[in-house]
Parts: sequence; C-alpha cells; structure tokens
Amino acid sequence: MAAVLAFSGVSEAQKRGPLLLAPPQRLEPPKPQPTAPATPANPADAPAADRVQVDALVTIDPDSVGTLTKANGGFGEQMWSGTSRPLIERLLPHLSVNNSSAAMRDLTRRLLLSAAPLPQSEGPVVALIPQRIGLLAMMGDFEAAQALLQASPDRASNADLVRIEADTLFLGNDNARACALAAGRITEGDDPYWQKAFIFCQAMGNELGKAELGVALLRELGVEDEVFFFLTDALAGGEKNIASMADPSPLHLAMARAGNVQLPADVIAGNGPAVLRAVATSPNAPVELRLEAAERAEAAGALAPETLRHLYTSISFSEEDLANPLSRTEAESGPLSRALLYRTALIQTVPTAKAEVTARALALGREGGRYASTARTFLPVLENIPPSAELGWFAPAAVRAFLAAGKYDLAKSWFSVLRASALFDAQSVSAVNALLPVLWLAGPDYAEGWSPTTLAQWWRLAEGHAEGPERGALLFSLFAAFDEPVAAELWESLLEGPERSTVAMPGLALRFQLAAAGSEGRIGETVLLSLLSLGDGGPAQADSMILRDVLARLRAVGEEAGARALAIEAVLAAGL
Repeated sequence: MAAVLAFSGVSEAQKRGPLLLAPPQRLEPPKPQPTAPATPANPADAPAADRVQVDALVTIDPDSVGTLTKANGGFGEQMWSGTSRPLIERLLPHLSVNNSSAAMRDLTRRLLLSAAPLPQSEGPVVALIPQRIGLLAMMGDFEAAQALLQASPDRASNADLVRIEADTLFLGNDNARACALAAGRITEGDDPYWQKAFIFCQAMGNELGKAELGVALLRELGVEDEVFFFLTDALAGGEKNIASMADPSPLHLAMARAGNVQLPADVIAGNGPAVLRAVATSPNAPVELRLEAAERAEAAGALAPETLRHLYTSISFSEEDLANPLSRTEAESGPLSRALLYRTALIQTVPTAKAEVTARALALGREGGRYASTARTFLPVLENIPPSAELGWFAPAAVRAFLAAGKYDLAKSWFSVLRASALFDAQSVSAVNALLPVLWLAGPDYAEGWSPTTLAQWWRLAEGHAEGPERGALLFSLFAAFDEPVAAELWESLLEGPERSTVAMPGLALRFQLAAAGSEGRIGETVLLSLLSLGDGGPAQADSMILRDVLARLRAVGEEAGARALAIEAVLAAGL
C-alpha cells in the first residue's frame, strides 16, 4: 500500500476494514423448495418459454480494470503474462512519481492505466488498484486518477479509494464533491482524516459552532495537527499568515485556499508534483511562488504547458522591463525572467527578434535545469518563427528545442535550413555534424545526410571537449542499443579516458530480471523494471551502460518510440 500511504495515509479505521452497516439478519430454517419439473432429454422438446440460456455472472477483478487498451495506447491484456503477482506487488509502489522525463512519465502512465488481468497467486494478495490510482494522483495527474477511479467496480466501498478520491478533489479545488464524500464517511468510524475533512466542510457551510466543537473533540483525543487547527481558525476569521506549511496535505491546501491564507515559501519544499500543481493554481500564493511551483509542476508533467503560459502572460511588467527584456535577464534568471521573455516573444513581429528572445529563454532554461520544460512552454513561439536562411544561426537551437518538445518533423525542417547553409558556411558544417547523430536517434528518417562516416565526424568535434569522453560513451552506447554499428577505433579512442568511474547503479538482481523479462517478451514487467532502473534521475542521470540495457529491452518488447524518446532526452541533457 505504499502508494496510498504516501499520498493520504492509512487510519486505524482503514486497518480494521470497512464497518458492516447492514442490520443483523434473523436466521431461520430454509423453506421447502418446490420440486423442479423434469427436464426434457432434448432441450428442443421444452416449451419455447422455458428455453432460456442462463450464464453465470463473472466477477470483475478490481485490479484488472483500466482506461487504456491496446487500441488506445495501453500495453494489452497480455502485458503481465509470465510475470508473478508477488513481483508486481513488490515493485509497483517504488515507481518514481517525480522526475523530469516526459518519456518515463508516458510509460508510467500507460503502465498504471492499462487494462489487463493480473497473474493468479496462491497466497494472500495486495490490492493494486489503490496503488495505481494513488501513484497517478501523486504524479499530479488528477484527470487520469479520476478516470481510473470511475472504472473501479469497488470505488464506493473501498476505503482507500474513497480517501484517494477525496484527496484529489481537495487538490483540484472541488470541495463540494469532496465534502459529499466526507459526509458519507463521517458516520462509519472515528478516522481523524474524515473528522477533519468534515470539520472543514462545516466551516465552509458557516456551521462554525459545530466546527469549533469538532476541533475541541480532536484536541481532547490527542490529535496533533497544528496546521489544521490554524487553518480552521483562519476560516472563522482568524490570522491569515501562516509561518510554515512544509509537507502540506491535500486538505491543508484546500483549507488555505478557502480561507485565503497566504501560502509560505516552504509549501513546495517537498517538491511533490500534486502539491506543486495545486500551489501553481492557488490565488492565495505569491506570484513568485506560483511561478516557481508552476515551472516545477510542468517539468514533472503535473501541469499542462498551456497553464504555465497563461500564468506567464498574467504577470505585470514595467514598461522598462518590456523594452529591455534581454538586459533584464542578463542581470537575473529564474521564472520571472522566463515569463518576461515569453511575453516579449509573443508581441514581437520580426522573426529575428522572436528568435533572439527565444534563444535567450532556452539558454536560461538550460542553466536552470528546465530546458525541456522551456522548449515545451515556448512551443507556440517557436512554431511562429519560419525556417529561413537568414536565421541559420538560430537553426541549431531550434532543432534541439523541437526535439525536446517531441516535434521531430519541425526539427527536421530547421535541420534542412542548416544543411543548406553548410554548402557555403564552415560553422554550419560543424553544426550539421554535431546534430546528425542526435537526429538519427529520433529516427533514421530524420537524419538527412547520414553516412557511415558521420559518427567519426561527430567524434572529431567532440573529443577535444572537456566532457568529450563522457559524451562519446553515452552516444556510442545509445547507438549500440539501437543495433547501429560503432567503429572499433571509436571505442578504442575512449580508452584514453579514466579507467574507472563512480556511478549510481541499480541492483544486480534488478538488471538480471530486466534482461530476462525483455528477452522473454514480458511487456509489463520489462516496462516496470526499466522505469525502476532509471529511477528518479531518469535518462539524464543514468549511466550509459544502464541506459543502453534499458533501451534495448524496451525495443525487444515493441516500445521503439519510447526508447527513442528516452535516448533524445539523454543526449540533450548531456549537451549534445
């Protein structure tokens, strides 16, 4: 239950199981049953009204439900074929819910949403549907969590699912539906979670006297939650400035928003995507805090780029800042600077000016560790800069930005501009040689001009760089993962680097199991083990050898597109 525990905790009432609310039944001897008429030897001889075929009702396994099938992006009904249930139960709670890899998030989301029967188990089993929904909620994907909740047959009776639903509703500012759930659960036990939720709902309904009585009872019972008590007082008209809200619960955030309590800076210290998304859309947070939360949430996949763009355009800047955006961003970086650059880029009408502003924003994004997020956010601006020979200097930045945003066709268009410039410009020749291997990883069709000597040309550019050996090891390993030959002399040239390196590696058992799952075509297990092998750091921080193994195994089970997306993220993060 790790996913549920991390998101919402487990009460004593939940540990005991749901209470039986039906009245006791009187036990009586069974009544005599009428003798059934003889069945004709030939069913065709029976009267027409009696020829009714009765099928047994099939019980739906809650853990097998999902919203994705093979037809709409799921991994198919056979995804767990050959995998043991205890292995799934042991590993699923350890999935990363907070990393900056869009490719990993896509694989994780599909894994959690896919409809597929679970393997049979001889011993007791752990319910997986609460874990799946809890992980989606922690990722900040409230829509997917709610959709999977709707598909769950025991949604209303499973205490864990009801609590997860309430948490997602609180985070999504849907207090009315959350309070309806609280009202339905308050009489079923003494769980402090529901008691606190109900007190909040009473305060929202102007039943302040009842809310105060509830708070007094909680204090008498020894419940410790000073943030909750402060926020309850704020709802009654008390102090609105709270000193600290580190690690807030969904209920805390809903109460603070309803009471217009100013959120403190440490509210996003935990960096949880669900909390980041809630803070980014909270009008009771300072604008700088909302921007920081929004950028982190977008990077973690919890917030749509459109929402971040809307927040960028809602910021007011002085006439001086708008007139000199590049000078302003030279003096300081951060979310406000990117917001200023986005606003400036939108109002520019000259393509060269748009390109200059966008190039600066992308550079700031790389410096701040948010390059891919910046590329996605500035996508409308990038799409409005037409590829042209006059903007050849911008072409390398445009190619990488479109690759980071997953727009490979647009990256190819800008690369064509660069190749045309290379016919008469030596600098463009170097840019082409530097980008060709990266485009090949997106797909051979995007690497116009690829030849067997391209890797050698790339290495001649890279080997003099301070990070040349690391970049070479990464790129050559990725090519090996896609079964593209790398000349022996290129590998030999890397021997001049350090003979030993210290890296974080997944456990040996994990690597062995991944190799076996991939070679035997166990799709769900391969994806699960691949995600665990990459961990929170994702492809940007993975060792080259581990990344090669993960991509090769994903390709073995048919996830070619996912493998290439991970490879692109890795090389862009490495500065290629």
